[in-house]
Order: sequence, then C-alpha cells, then structure tokens
Amino acid sequence: MKNLKQLFILGLVALVIFGCGFGKMVPTSQVKMQLENPDLENKGGKVEYTVKGTVPPKFLKKKATMEIQVPVLMTDENGTTKEVIKTVKLVGEKSKEEGIRIPYKTGGSFTVTGSFDYKDEYETQNIYALQTAKLKKKEFTYPVVLITEGISNLSSGIALNPTISDDKTNGTALIFAEHNYKPEFVSKVGTIFFEVDRSNLNWNLKLNKEVTSKQMVKDFQAFMDNAIAEGRVIDKVIISGWASPEGEESRNQGLSEKRFEVGKKWFEEQLNVWAKKYAKANKMKLKDVKLPQIVFENNAKGEDWMGFQTAVEKSNIAEKNKIMNIVTSQPDNTSKEQKIREMTDIYPEIANVILPPLRRVELTMVCNKNLFTEQQIPEVAKNDPSKLTLNERLYGAAMTKDLDTKEAIYKAIIAETQYQNDWRAYNNLAALEINKFLKDKNVAHLTSAKANLEKAAAISPNNGIILNNTAIAQFLSGDVKTARTTFEKSAKASVNPVKQDYNLGLFKILDGDYTGAKQAMGNRSCDYGIALAQILSRDYAAAKATLDCINPKDAKAYYLLAVVAARTSAEQDVYKNLDLAIKADATLKAKAKKDAEFKKYKKTEQFLKIVQ
Repeated sequence: MKNLKQLFILGLVALVIFGCGFGKMVPTSQVKMQLENPDLENKGGKVEYTVKGTVPPKFLKKKATMEIQVPVLMTDENGTTKEVIKTVKLVGEKSKEEGIRIPYKTGGSFTVTGSFDYKDEYETQNIYALQTAKLKKKEFTYPVVLITEGISNLSSGIALNPTISDDKTNGTALIFAEHNYKPEFVSKVGTIFFEVDRSNLNWNLKLNKEVTSKQMVKDFQAFMDNAIAEGRVIDKVIISGWASPEGEESRNQGLSEKRFEVGKKWFEEQLNVWAKKYAKANKMKLKDVKLPQIVFENNAKGEDWMGFQTAVEKSNIAEKNKIMNIVTSQPDNTSKEQKIREMTDIYPEIANVILPPLRRVELTMVCNKNLFTEQQIPEVAKNDPSKLTLNERLYGAAMTKDLDTKEAIYKAIIAETQYQNDWRAYNNLAALEINKFLKDKNVAHLTSAKANLEKAAAISPNNGIILNNTAIAQFLSGDVKTARTTFEKSAKASVNPVKQDYNLGLFKILDGDYTGAKQAMGNRSCDYGIALAQILSRDYAAAKATLDCINPKDAKAYYLLAVVAARTSAEQDVYKNLDLAIKADATLKAKAKKDAEFKKYKKTEQFLKIVQ
C-alpha cells in the first residue's frame, strides 16, 4: 500500500513536470555515461579519466539544457563528502546558452576527460554523475548515476623486504659495516749451514760459528720461546732444505730432503728444551706440559740456483757477468753443474764464498700476530671479548650465525667508552634491531634502531651504509618521502656509497613510471617490487610468474596474486590467495574491504566470509 502511494505521488510530480514542457526528459535521464576505463587508478599521484556520454534522439528538448557534473566523488549516493571534478553543459539546438549542442532529432555525444590529484580517502569513494535539466525557469534534478566504484591505489603498495646481507647491490639489504679484520702474521727465520755433500749437524762449521749466524739462531729460539709462552698460535713452521748447485741434481735433491729432516729434528729438540725449562719453573711434570701442535711445511727445493745467481751478482768477482753468461747458456742443469765445478778452479771465490752459504736449512716460524685464530675468535668474542681487538670482536660477530649472540657482542662493544667513537657497532646493532621489527612488528625495536643509527651518523656523517639502513627504518616507519631522499643520499655519499638502483626503482612506481621502475630494479625474478610494476603495466602473465616463484611467499605476495586474479577474472584464485594473505597478516582484512581491485567480488558470499 505504501509503495503504491509513493508511485502515485511520483506520477503526479511527473505530470506536473510534463506540463512544464520537459516531456520525455523526465523523470528519468536517458543520457548514457561510462568510463572508457572503468578501473580508475592512482598513477603517479594523478587519476586520469575519460567519460563518454551519448544523448539519444528526441531526448534533449530544443530549448532545454542539461548540466552534468562528472566525475563526482562521493562516499554514497546521498552526496556525502561530495567533490565535483568537472561540469559539462549540454544545450538543445535552439538554446541561447553556450555548451555542447545536441541536435533534437539525431541526438549526440560528448566526452569529458582530464585528471585530478589523488587523495588517500578517494580509495573508498565512488564515482558518480549528477544531472540537472533546465527549461525556461523550470529545473529538474535526476537521481545520481553510479559510474564506477572506488579508485585503485595499488601503486602505493610498494614495500621493502630488507634482508641481512653484506651485498650492497642485491635488492634491499640491511648492510653491516666492514669488520676490517685481517689475519696478520709475524715470523722469524733461523739458518743452519752444512758442509759440502753432508747433512749432519755441525755447530763447529765456520759459517755456524760466525757471530751473525749464532745470533740468528738465538733470535729464532727466543721468538719460539716467547710465542709458546704467550700462547700465541703457531700457524706453521716452514723448513727449507737447500743444496749448492755444483753437485749432481738428484743427489742434491736428496741432500736437501735430509737437511729438511735435520732442521725439523732440531726444532723439535728446541720444543723439548722449552718444555723442560717451563716444567722446572712451574714445578710441573714434563709430561703435563702442553706443547702446541706444529704443522711442518716441507720446502726442500734441491739446488739453490737463484741463490747462486744472486750471490754471484753481489760478489766482487771481476768477471761475474761472464760467469753467469756461461752458466745460464747451458742447455740443462747437468751441464750447468759441470761448468760451476770447472770454474771453481779458475775462480776460488766461487768455492770459498759463493757456494758454502747455499748449503743450508732455513727454519721459518710463522705465528698469528694476535692470540687467536679465525676459528677461535667468534667464541672468544662471545665469552672473553677483552682479549680481542675491536676489529676481532666485529669479525667474531660477523662470523656468528646466531642473531641474539651477534646483538650481545655489538651491545658489549658500544658499552665500552674506548669504542664509542667507532660507528660500526652502532650501525650493525641497528640493522639487527630493524630485522627484529620485521619479524615481530614491535615498534620499540625500530625506535632503538633509529637512535643507534643517529649515533653512528654523528660519528661518521654522510656514510652510505648508515644512510641505507636509516632509509629502511624511515620507510618502515611510514615516512616514505623522507626514505626516498635518504636512499638518494646513500647513493651519493662521500663515505661507503651504496648502489641504490633497486630501492630508488621502487619509488618510480609511485611516480607512475612503471617501465623505468622495472629497468632500475634490474628486471629481477621472484621479486615483489618487480611483480607490482608488472601488474601496473598490465603484464599480468609475467606478474603471476614472478609471484609464483617467490618462495616462501609472505602476505604481500599472496595479496598481489589475488589482485592479478581479480584483474584477469580468475574468481576462485581471488578467494584462495586473499584467504592466504589474510591468514598471514590479519590487518589485510580492512585493506581488502575497501580495495577497489576487488569491487566485482565484494558482495559475494565467499569474499564476505574471508574479510569478516
């Protein structure tokens, strides 16, 4: 009964209007309007639109006009938060007003095109057309016409997925400072000389009795004693046995091997001498003295041709050039050996001065300059860091896989006054804190990271590594505009500049430059940012392939897969991927409810069940 009454009233109204001359123009507009692309989107902060309208024949009275406001942004058809973007006027063929003239008999068409600045609230606002007809002094306003629902803001979905990495060129990475640790070694050489064609140890040999030779051996023994006493790591002992080149080659090789063995035995005897002294001084049993494990490197080289050549060149022999020419011109070592034997009769200096020092064994003891090996440092950094240098502690943290232990090492470093003028531990601790935030979304971690990065930057201004990590922290805090500027500064930093093509490529998406974004990011595979640019470029097959190969997928990847499905009308994939996205991140429920990407599915039972 109520509906009939309303129809009756509308009929009366229509009759009154018809009597005013509008005729078939009321109560319903016959002007048809539609967006050329019904899926409006934010592209580089602008929303471009083209509305095409058609006026049927014999609709617009010859003296009538129609004012059409389109596009109009409203939350609902009641005109809530109305914002008119453009107004167009249609005029009948005999109207005296200015506008788009529409012939009465044939009707006509019109196009409204342009762009407007995107605002965040537009994502949930629908696009309408408002129409008002005028004839003489009469006016009629038609019901609002829905043009499309919502505006896609997919391009704002850029995201950083920073990983902990030392690679400064691979996507988005939380970068650690260099530890600058390098293993350093110290060494000492001791030399023992032998008689010609002998390998037995003879301390009464003239060369062994010389002051310089005796001092060299003493210095070697002292170096060895101190290294063992200090607990220094002995990397290796290189024992080089040599023979003078006047003998037969194979015999000389055997001789140099025997001299190696003599040198090794002598070294082991010195270890025992030290052990006895240590046991006596500390009132210990000799068997309880712990000696280091020694790695011996056999460097028995046989004939020392290079030593011979060097010795001749440095000698005072008048015809030394002639001697070398004769020797080097021989076709093989056997011939060279023969020539040397012959020349010892002519040049006694060869026999008395040049050859004797070549019959020797050299012992080179190589020790780690510091007290610990690379393998030992991480454990010491964790349990007894005071024994390490700063670089060693940073190295220990770098080599430690457990992130909590890394964090503890960095905190211990910055707690010490002597290290508070070094930026590296502050920066590295901040990287770990940002990584924590990514996992648990605890803002306190992000706040602490920013504070540590500020301290690092105060020590090392314009440092690309610090700026990189700062930009990531800013982005994750929602300050996207500042993050972009900071990434740009990181790339141009005077200290440790970081290549930022990938990160800055992401911001090209915000600019609407999707091709430039893909190029800057390197057309990477299995990458969220690339997939986003591909979707916005309407390359849906490529985007799906890019997202499918991401493993493991996070909520953002599943959400983009749902968008691809929506744009390609794969309805069941929309529900499947959206469900996975929301299960991984419940905050996406609210996003999906208002997202224009899903406008075709928002009223379906499955969609409502997923987002409820």
